[in-house]
Amino acid sequence: MKRPLNPIDEVFLSMGREPGLTHGQFLRFRGSPPPLAALRDHLVARLPGLPRLTYRTTTGSGRAYQVPSTGFDIREHLREEEFPAGTTLDEVLTALVRLPLPRHDGPLWSLHLVHGYAPGEYAVCYRVHHGTEDGLGAVHVVASLFGDEPESGREARDEQGPFFGACADELLRGTLNVGAGLVHGLLPARRWPKVPGPRPGHLAVCSTSATQRELGLLGQRFGGTFNDAFLMALWGALTTWSATEEQGAGVRSVFRASPVPVRMPLSTRRTGEEGALGNHLTTAVVALPDQGLRTEAAFAQLVEGTHRMRSRGLRPASRALVALLPSAVTRWTVRRLLSPRSSPLYASNYSLPNFLSFKGDPVIDAIPLGVLLPGNALSVTLLSCGSRVRVSFLYDRRLPEAGRLAALWRAALDTLSAPTAPAPGTSPPSTHTKGPSC
Repeated sequence: MKRPLNPIDEVFLSMGREPGLTHGQFLRFRGSPPPLAALRDHLVARLPGLPRLTYRTTTGSGRAYQVPSTGFDIREHLREEEFPAGTTLDEVLTALVRLPLPRHDGPLWSLHLVHGYAPGEYAVCYRVHHGTEDGLGAVHVVASLFGDEPESGREARDEQGPFFGACADELLRGTLNVGAGLVHGLLPARRWPKVPGPRPGHLAVCSTSATQRELGLLGQRFGGTFNDAFLMALWGALTTWSATEEQGAGVRSVFRASPVPVRMPLSTRRTGEEGALGNHLTTAVVALPDQGLRTEAAFAQLVEGTHRMRSRGLRPASRALVALLPSAVTRWTVRRLLSPRSSPLYASNYSLPNFLSFKGDPVIDAIPLGVLLPGNALSVTLLSCGSRVRVSFLYDRRLPEAGRLAALWRAALDTLSAPTAPAPGTSPPSTHTKGPSC
């Protein structure tokens, strides 16, 4: 049975199969690593509820489809990675993001059993090409694999419901917002540099942790949200990171500009569509605050921008436009909206369900693996799981000192959470990084 992919999927697929376009989650379990065969048997038992894992991508009549993979072999998608004791998590993550996906004509995902790096734990890492699934689609797969036992014989729903779910006024505002975003993509106030795509060996990851409570309290304190706190810490990290490079001396220097636009994906799925196949999202640009502002003024500037982004009907309008417009028009629009010329940074924020486990071993931590869009030099992803929060940066290691960004984000969060928070860069930040929140 053919399952047509939408034009957003087609755009991500057209970007190629470089490892930077593969995203996923690194799940840490408490316990002894199981044999790879045990993970394979578990996956086989869950496949009836995840038919998407047995489908491959093909094209025909100018469109892309998912079709059953006649040569599907689960062994091609399962890998075991053993690391020397003492290997850091960031070194493990960096090694994983550089790995290619399985053969070209098969399903675009892989599952890795990872162990050896630390005693008393192991990890399972799910990786999938962005052209096949968005972040919430990957969450659905992970939840189906390591959540509660699925009902016998029940196949997970992967259909998307009707696209109209908003009043005409909201759809009109959202359509105008999409148009404004397109104009910004075509004629940005500043043309941000487009950087050459990194080779797999150039990719690297750095990560840090926080708690839901920390971010929630910080957001509430300044009249914002959990996501606003995430972006404010990003503002502080980028300000400190870029301050030591001369203006115009390199890619890092562009983050000294004020304000820096950040592109964020927004899901257009509705309740009950968690298992819908492919990409169901739109994007919006949020400007980080002007540098040098005091914390209160910077937070107010950011909250105004994110509130405007959420309140203008962008999600329902984008959903309707994807369904109504010719595919060629949608593909053209999406490419312009994702242009690196309009934003130098991609930032994502999503969550996993609580209480995931494998054979009685609980998940103690979950680290996101983000995507690096062509033309961008780095991206940042936040993943929540229970009370824990993990933030990871995927970057081109040729960027000077980019490996400090996670520690700088954590330091900025500590500074912002202090009773009297100064503007970023006014005093040397602490480089202390908290350990896993588990």
